[in-house]
Amino acid sequence: MGDMETKRPPTVRQVYALTRELCERMGEEFPESVDAASELIERLRIENGHPAPRLEDSPRPPTLERRRRTRARQT
Repeated sequence: MGDMETKRPPTVRQVYALTRELCERMGEEFPESVDAASELIERLRIENGHPAPRLEDSPRPPTLERRRRTRARQT
C-alpha cells in the first residue's frame, strides 16, 4: 500500500464491520434502526462518562442550503 492509501479515513463498510465486531465483543446487539442506534449511542456515552452534550441538545450543523446562502451573502 502506498502512503496515499494509508492516510484515507476508513470506509463506511469498514466502520460498519468494526462496529458490528465491537458490539459482539461487548455483548451488545447491533442496532437495527436509527432510533435503536441513537439509544445505544446515548447509553454508551453516559456509561463511559462522555462530557459532550446529548445529540438532541447539540446545535444542528448547517444544511447545505444554509451554507450556500451564507456564502452568497459573504461575496
